[in-house]
Amino acid sequence: MTTTRSLRLRRVLGGVATLATLPYVTMKLSWLTGHLVGVTDPALVAGAGMPAMNVATVLLDLCVIALAVALASRAALRLPALPVLLPAWVATGLLVPIALVSLPLTLAAPPGSGIGLAPWVHPMVYGGFTVQAVCLLGSFAAYARERWWGRVTGPGPVPVAARGLLRALSGGGAVTGVLAAGLHVLAGAPSGRAIDLVATGVTAILVLTGVAGTLRLTGGRSGPVAVLGAWTGSAVAFAGGLYGVVVTMGATALGGAGSAAWGLAQVSSLLSGFALAVAGLLALAGSPSGSAGPAAVPVPDRTGVRWPHPAPARTLG
Repeated sequence: MTTTRSLRLRRVLGGVATLATLPYVTMKLSWLTGHLVGVTDPALVAGAGMPAMNVATVLLDLCVIALAVALASRAALRLPALPVLLPAWVATGLLVPIALVSLPLTLAAPPGSGIGLAPWVHPMVYGGFTVQAVCLLGSFAAYARERWWGRVTGPGPVPVAARGLLRALSGGGAVTGVLAAGLHVLAGAPSGRAIDLVATGVTAILVLTGVAGTLRLTGGRSGPVAVLGAWTGSAVAFAGGLYGVVVTMGATALGGAGSAAWGLAQVSSLLSGFALAVAGLLALAGSPSGSAGPAAVPVPDRTGVRWPHPAPARTLG
């Protein structure tokens, strides 16, 4: 895809993603100002931690807007890598489960009237997040293809000094990821409800996908499928675990009274997602863009013959 076409696509998708934030942000701002639009039970938003959670979720949507604008700018390809990768990765972890699980389950089995919210709230919220997932992540995919495609398709050797850390991170992330997946399934099983089994089962599959993708990357077998699996699975594990820990510790109605398995699943997911992401980043950063390994640079010896000599590996940028 040419730069002009990619930029045009990113602008269209970014504009739609920005518009999709407006209903949710408007509703949360109304709650913060005392206008409980869509709330049928005021006790739902009366918890000590709810105002802080509402502010935090508004800020997250503002981050979505900022990322969409950044990806659509002409200077996007010159931005530092980390300020682009980190918010896009966290957004992936938060939005993908909503698009794959929350919205379909809400439409298939609408929540009852006893949850304290009007019937239209969940479809509106999850629908908006799903549009954000498609458009924002689509914009990021077009951007990443233009900027980092060489690293995705051409793995190179990881620096010797980083190989021990890479093994520790990938191994630890894999073990905690498998543990988290099992705990997610265990947490959803006692209720016996299909909706809980589907939600926890999909989460477990995504986490295991992250484990498999990262192990392929750290094993020197790169490619779009491995990168997509590692990126999405590690993001879902980290963001889902972080959200679960925050709402539990924040004294909000969202935290509920989860089982011990549920709590351990959140913590292990958080740790696994972080470890897998760092391992995957190290694996990809070890290869120069657009090549399968270090470029050969002719270096003369004493006889004057120029022998190939590997150039230093470049960092991710």
